[in-house]
Amino acid sequence: MTNARPHFADRFLGIVFFLITILSFTPAYGGDNLITNPGFESGATGWVGNGCTLSISTSVFHQGARSGYATGRTQTWNSILQSMNGKMLPGKTYSISGWMKVEGVSSSGINVTVGKTDDSGTSYTWVAWTTVYDNNWTYLSGTYAVNVTGTLTNIFVYFEGPDPNVNFYVDDVNVTDLGNQWKQDANDRIEQFRKRDAHITVLNQSGNPIKDVNVQIKQIKHKFAFGSCINTNVLSDANYANFFKNHYEWAVMENESKWYSNEPTQGIVTYSAADNIYNRCSANGITVRGHCIYWEVEGVVQDWIKNLPYAPLPATSPLRTAVENRMDSAVNHFKGKFVHWDVDNEMLHGSFYKDRLGEAIHYWMFQAAHAIDPNCKLFVNDYSVVAGGETEAYKTQIQNLLDNNAPVQGIGAQCHFGGSSIDPYTTYTRIDSLSQKGLPIWVTEFDFEQPDVNARADGLETLYREAFSHPAVEGILCWGFWEKSFWKDNCFIVDANWVLNEAGKRYESLINEWTTNDANITNLTGNVNFRGFHGTYEITLKIPGEALQTRIIELEPGETPAEFILTMSPGNCQEVKEFGFTLDSDLNSDCYVDLDDLYTLASFWLRQDCSTNNNCNGADFAPTNGSVNLFDFSDFATQWMTCNNPQDPNCTHNW
Repeated sequence: MTNARPHFADRFLGIVFFLITILSFTPAYGGDNLITNPGFESGATGWVGNGCTLSISTSVFHQGARSGYATGRTQTWNSILQSMNGKMLPGKTYSISGWMKVEGVSSSGINVTVGKTDDSGTSYTWVAWTTVYDNNWTYLSGTYAVNVTGTLTNIFVYFEGPDPNVNFYVDDVNVTDLGNQWKQDANDRIEQFRKRDAHITVLNQSGNPIKDVNVQIKQIKHKFAFGSCINTNVLSDANYANFFKNHYEWAVMENESKWYSNEPTQGIVTYSAADNIYNRCSANGITVRGHCIYWEVEGVVQDWIKNLPYAPLPATSPLRTAVENRMDSAVNHFKGKFVHWDVDNEMLHGSFYKDRLGEAIHYWMFQAAHAIDPNCKLFVNDYSVVAGGETEAYKTQIQNLLDNNAPVQGIGAQCHFGGSSIDPYTTYTRIDSLSQKGLPIWVTEFDFEQPDVNARADGLETLYREAFSHPAVEGILCWGFWEKSFWKDNCFIVDANWVLNEAGKRYESLINEWTTNDANITNLTGNVNFRGFHGTYEITLKIPGEALQTRIIELEPGETPAEFILTMSPGNCQEVKEFGFTLDSDLNSDCYVDLDDLYTLASFWLRQDCSTNNNCNGADFAPTNGSVNLFDFSDFATQWMTCNNPQDPNCTHNW
């Protein structure tokens, strides 16, 4: 904001509002409240009316027994204000929140503002903004970094915004120093929620531990989903295909599985582009989520759909028939392929189907998709719910769906950021608020439009680190990566010539940071231990001088150490001997029971002094009793012409 006092109507234009229920939540970051008399329980102490009359209400309050009441307002900026001089300090970041309610109008826009005076003059910054109502209390929350030019001479927090002559109430205000530890806090959560201790025990096939085995531990896939949207470039551009395969484990089609791509003309349905992309992903081990069955925003609906006659449910109509046909066609076509579906995209920002068929169509969409493919998780998906302030409105919409038996199984948060930076505290707090619904959260569409590529890299790290640190988040999919195939400017992480920019380098650095690679040597009990990120691991076992052996393990989330027992099988005759798997009748240890061994047995036949002669070169074995006799011959006959050389394809393996 600039030095002049802002006019609310000017700043209000273009801001997307959010509705917040009266349910509060525990902040993700917390400290002492710096506000004096935050609930107005001590009257007006600490507070002043800024261009209005401040009185104390004892009949309308959020908690306690009182609230601040603003009347006699003639300007939108007339407000309830508290000075924060000596409390909010330069270089620090603060969480600022409060509860508000209007009187005399059903709703009005309102915001929390910080005013600051330093050597550059006086500026005003919106911290949080929303729509408040007269029938319930509304919560506002945001963050503010005190960046100062020269000397800070004045700083204050106030609540403003309703039209002139509109009265409003304020209660339970909180200003908290967030500190500068967001990255360490996120890393601590990552260590707690994204990793697990693991114990590996290496045994031979007799069940005995093998010591001195070199164990290489390599993570080859993540439990957490790192992905991107994908388009038909993957089919025609080798650089695009290779970059995707090397950087992402999940994919979502940018447009190819949307209704307008599958049925641009009524009755002519095609999935060829989507099928080709899916087949390419499947062949490369990339998991695919579906986007989207419907899109609620009227501007993206095909003209032929807009022209269909309609009537509210339960009445039948051509539009209802088209909607049902789309459900039956798309969900059945991708059944067993897509693991997720965004059912009706952007229901906060569009109402095409609801306006024509009634709100019940939303419940039906989820119910019908679940009936067709019960193994596919069904998501809501919308924007401005983490990158913007519509978090609580989204929660209200989700709860309404759940209350009406819509099987919502995941929350999709489109995170399309702009501005100069991405605030870590606000980002985490909004994710944390969404998590109260008890559903998995996915960052389904991330990008950060920022011309400064270093700032873009910082913003990318902020979103990824904060989202990865929250236990409710299961995946992050960016909405593009290549400069020549991005829906917005200044978001890409790899340029037109396939050179990583700073944002791309930061992405690679984060993935490397969150990928476990380790090595150790088994001890006397055959054990090695490691702590790793959840996911799939390739374990390579190596005994000096012997062939490598690999095993695959899955390190799933869990509170206790994961236990893995890996059995080494011999790869050649030498390993058969080293592992102790030589056949009793293989008297010369060449992994074959043949005439050479029979000659040894015959040479010591009926000898009675084997106990002093290396058990007669091993011929006294069944049992070892100091004599070569019929017992030994009987076992020898059983194993006659048997081998256990793993390199001989004609061999009968007996280890």
